[in-house]
Amino acid sequence: MVRGGRLSNASAFIGSVLKIKPILTFDDESDKIVAFDKVRSTKRALKRVEDLFEENIKDRSYPLRLIVFHANNEEMAMEWKAKLQEKYPDYPIDVSYFGPVIGTHLGEKALALGWMKDIEKLDF
Repeated sequence: MVRGGRLSNASAFIGSVLKIKPILTFDDESDKIVAFDKVRSTKRALKRVEDLFEENIKDRSYPLRLIVFHANNEEMAMEWKAKLQEKYPDYPIDVSYFGPVIGTHLGEKALALGWMKDIEKLDF
């Protein structure tokens, strides 16, 4: 995020020392990646994302598919997928990677959780 100009060197240093992990989201109105929350430690950040997922899906009436995205962090992505598979056995989970444009904004080792309608399970 520093190289992309989205974060100052001082902020990056402080964030690194305090192990602050930003949680980002896509803003539907501006079509930009924006800060949503800041959490200390990777473990807490992943838990926060899982909590956001649970809040978002509680009223869904259609089947979902989850995708764990990573930026050159496949080992951690696979670990998170295994944990999610235990927690949500009814959802298929794929692992993919960020493309170069998004990856440039996020930086190396970034992780994300995405979800969408599982069209393979929809009744047409």
